[in-house]
Amino acid sequence: MKVVKLKPSDERRNESGQDIELDGSCDVNLCKVQEACPNNRSFLIVAFATLFLLMGATIPTPLYGLYRVTFALSPLGITLIYAAYSVGVVPTLFFFGPLGDALGRKPLLIIAILFAILGTLILGFATSFDWLIIGRLAQGIGIGAVLGNATAALVEFEPNRNKQRASQIAGMAQLGGLGLGPLTAGLMAEYLFAPTLLVYLLEFILLILALILILVGVPRSKGSEKFHLNKPSFPPAIVSFISASLAAALVLTNSGLYFSLNPTFALDILHVNNIALGGIISSIMVFTAVATQKFLWNHLSRNLEIGGLISLIIGLSLISITTVHSSIVLLVIAAIFSGIGFGAAFMGAINVINSIAPSDKRGNVTSFFYAISYAALGVPIIGLGLALQYLNIFTAVREFVIIIIIIAIIDIPLILYSRRDLKRETLK
Repeated sequence: MKVVKLKPSDERRNESGQDIELDGSCDVNLCKVQEACPNNRSFLIVAFATLFLLMGATIPTPLYGLYRVTFALSPLGITLIYAAYSVGVVPTLFFFGPLGDALGRKPLLIIAILFAILGTLILGFATSFDWLIIGRLAQGIGIGAVLGNATAALVEFEPNRNKQRASQIAGMAQLGGLGLGPLTAGLMAEYLFAPTLLVYLLEFILLILALILILVGVPRSKGSEKFHLNKPSFPPAIVSFISASLAAALVLTNSGLYFSLNPTFALDILHVNNIALGGIISSIMVFTAVATQKFLWNHLSRNLEIGGLISLIIGLSLISITTVHSSIVLLVIAAIFSGIGFGAAFMGAINVINSIAPSDKRGNVTSFFYAISYAALGVPIIGLGLALQYLNIFTAVREFVIIIIIIAIIDIPLILYSRRDLKRETLK
């Protein structure tokens, strides 16, 4: 492969349309004509920054039981604290995505980290329910700023412009962070001091490190277009969009159960008082999802969606069984099946969206998909919290599980039908 190294004298000629091939090295003049300068250092910095940011999003997971006692919270209060995160994420997806296109990725990564730092400090020193809500909102805004922009930055910085590798690393960094949060918080809260503060101080240090690395180690890329808000839009293959969005929403709704009430639910079932246990079970679900995406990356999207939903149904059924038969083994197996379902179905859904989104509306369609997905992280869980005002936790969880299973069963034939929908769009 011939590599074109640009000199100042080549800039005008190259701007007129000459193709450039990259070998992973970075030339200062090359950055003047490229959207971003591919290099492995920036790629790794963005990946680790994403990991640290998403870790903060799930740190509160094993701590909700402590918040329940400290602030005298009801189950609805706990779900509202959790759901405030998704309330922060969903609107900002439509704002920060196009803003990153206009300003470049680096400023948006900095904004994301600053919001995450703010949320972390508020949560660590929170003295009331209101401050917990505000802290989660700030975290959600930070995640909304990083989700699309970090993925785009990884694509731009990937040394060989390998979009598949960049997307895979982005997904693993996001899920890895979501898994590290409850694991770290649970272990620190159970076995160290200051259970609702110390882990946030650790997250604060990691975010400051990420901010420094971004500031000094990531080059500023030129924005590609003027700022404009994306309006939600459907692709022509609307059945494929609906079935994929529904599959993603279902697995994220299930993950919302693990990130909000499941630690408390697990401890109530097993009649033990160990904060780390709830965090470990939630982490098992997420790390299983990471492994699933790693090993099933090249499988057909429709097979991933259907297989993921079947695995989700099995995991949910096992959760329902644990409300009758208290068993840590059943809970762990349920978490594993739920993780397989999460990893497979969500990855398959993303692949479908990428394949059906028109090039001129890719950002709009993708933002719409993520908005639906992340709304599913919060809205159904609020409904579960409301149900807990009138039902005991075992009955409420069983009914919640039955509803998700029914919708998953409905979505499977819809996914099969959408194959014809996708074929029609491919032939056009």
